[in-house]
Amino acid sequence: MASSKISFEESLDKLSKIIEKLEKGECSLEESIKLFEEGIKLSDNCSKTLENAKQKIVSLTDAKKEAKLDD
Repeated sequence: MASSKISFEESLDKLSKIIEKLEKGECSLEESIKLFEEGIKLSDNCSKTLENAKQKIVSLTDAKKEAKLDD
């Protein structure tokens, strides 16, 4: 299952593989549902990681702007 301890890149790779499996349409309904659930968890993990990165970039950019204003 998805874990918040895996990297963004690993989550994205696993998510891509799940999408490929589901698009082939060769999985049973039960397996498709399990894959879908795992995909949702991986997608949430990726979204949280991206949001944290965005917040960090905004914070660093704002700090740089403030430093320039102080000069």
